Amino acid sequence: MKIFISMPMKAKGTEQVRQEMNKVFEYIKNKLPQAELIDSILDDADKDIAIKGDDVRVWYLGKAIQLLSEADIVFFVNDWKDFRGCSLEREIADKYGKFCIEIKLNKYYV
Repeated sequence: MKIFISMPMKAKGTEQVRQEMNKVFEYIKNKLPQAELIDSILDDADKDIAIKGDDVRVWYLGKAIQLLSEADIVFFVNDWKDFRGCSLEREIADKYGKFCIEIKLNKYYV
């Protein structure tokens, strides 16, 4: 069972996001032992692939949507509603029939 995690990443470094996502996945894995995480963290090297002049945020969103398409379940974490990218991922997941779960975790996890 493939899991996509949508969570705020704005103004966070790659390592911080990776640590937070791993903690969230640890929580999910305790509930769903068969879960496999879709790694949606694109490090800075991937920016070089983007067409010059592109809005990098839109480029990242497009890549995230490609990965979301592989998910069996999409988890939306904490304040996802306050972030444009997460909100768009939710809208797309809903429109394309993805099973979505919202979770609110304490500071231990994120």
